[in-house]
Amino acid sequence: MFYISLFLVLWLAAGFAVGMKQVYVDQLFGKDMIERLEKEKGDHKRADRFIKHRVLYIAAVTLSGFIAVYHEVKTIPQRRKIRKIEKNIMKLKEAKKRRINRK
Repeated sequence: MFYISLFLVLWLAAGFAVGMKQVYVDQLFGKDMIERLEKEKGDHKRADRFIKHRVLYIAAVTLSGFIAVYHEVKTIPQRRKIRKIEKNIMKLKEAKKRRINRK
């Protein structure tokens, strides 16, 4: 029984850590989205629902546990490729600015 409870605690802790990382570090629910919803909240009260969705998302990822951890680890190479592409785009923009300044 001890090992089952230990496994459940580890399962929930891993899922909770991934959920918090996705929401607060990766900005899955970005500030621009929240600001837009707060402007519209007078008629539809969407901002309150949006905050609840954030909590529900964290709860769902918490329950998924190590499955969420596996998914995060699996997407690391994709993120590296995206960062590399973004760096190349920034270099191209800088080169374009230099060419424009020379003219």
